[in-house]
Amino acid sequence: MLKKVRVFDLQIGMYVVDAGLSWMDHPYLYAEEGPVTSEEHIGRIRSEGFAEAFIETEKSRQGRQDVRVYDRAEVERALAEALLETAGSRSNKSVPLADELAAAHAAHAGSLTSLREAMDAVASGTSPDCQACQDASREVAQSVARNRDALVCLGMLSESGGYQVLHGVGVSVLAAAFGDYLGLDRRQVGELALAGLLHDVGKALTPRDVLEKQGRLSDEEYARVKRHPVESCSALSAASLPQHLLRAIAEHHERQDGSGYPRGIKGAQQSFFGRILAMVDVFAALTQDRPYRARILPDKALSVLFAMRGREFETSLLERFIKCLGVYPCGSLVRLTSGDHAVVSESNPHAPLRPKVTVVFDQDFKPIHPAVLDLSGKEGPAPAKPTEVAALVDHRPQGVNVRDHLAG
Repeated sequence: MLKKVRVFDLQIGMYVVDAGLSWMDHPYLYAEEGPVTSEEHIGRIRSEGFAEAFIETEKSRQGRQDVRVYDRAEVERALAEALLETAGSRSNKSVPLADELAAAHAAHAGSLTSLREAMDAVASGTSPDCQACQDASREVAQSVARNRDALVCLGMLSESGGYQVLHGVGVSVLAAAFGDYLGLDRRQVGELALAGLLHDVGKALTPRDVLEKQGRLSDEEYARVKRHPVESCSALSAASLPQHLLRAIAEHHERQDGSGYPRGIKGAQQSFFGRILAMVDVFAALTQDRPYRARILPDKALSVLFAMRGREFETSLLERFIKCLGVYPCGSLVRLTSGDHAVVSESNPHAPLRPKVTVVFDQDFKPIHPAVLDLSGKEGPAPAKPTEVAALVDHRPQGVNVRDHLAG
């Protein structure tokens, strides 16, 4: 499994993993993937100013190159031990996924348009139209109340619109879905969606060459990037947003251990909404293509978050987020232990590793007659041989249009 360690704790033979985190948010994270080969290697890492690294414990112990990054058994055990309180496991499938997709698409499109216009306004030095953003966020809240999976999968499958706008909408959708899962009321879910939508509007003032830089940021560039939470709040100051939303926006890069910015607050000093945005922001960034780094698949992204639990992120809140989303979120393409390929059609908060899937391709990606399979075994006839998810697969190289297999 993944483990985050201090550079001073690195040892020869440890296997460093590139977790996919942003240079802008983690400038002191060493991410050159491969084994630590010598004391000189460790000395070079230290001398270049790096402070932390992610290591793969299985590869480190055995030197193997074929170990999956995500340790399913470890996460499943942790989730089984986590609390299953009523407020943290609200079901919300009142409308079938296929029936909610059209409304979810409209809510997603409205969010894209309103955020793009807001960021254009900030870039030009004028006040953004927060009313349009509020209207779009209410639509998001209404959609996730009917079926969380519809908007979540559309958000994760969207690839056009520009990273900053797609990222803002992605955070908005995920924050709203998680808020609904936690049992927040419709107004609070809409507020979370709005805070997520607007959390990065200050980046409209950050130079593009800094935002899209391929390599490590200089100290001056990093200092410039760290201004964007405050600049987001300043840009929204005339919009009469509730103070707790401005606070959440200001805190979305803070961390529970005090390692975040801009103020370096820790623990209970970070608001509840701020804690949600901080966690969702990292997951959304990891699973979207960025100008300087390709996305990673959701299971690896969750393994990165899981390795940050108890330090940057509150353990109980993170475990609930994983339960809400599922290790294999709705819309994911997976390979089953049978060899067939399926699209995840419904997440399972009570068994995150066992979603409901629609089998649509054989092992060679040849289309087969669709068959719905509940991997938890709670619905439908039990299969002759137990079937599980073997791996998550990137749908893009296979030319698979996942949306075609969600409409039913």
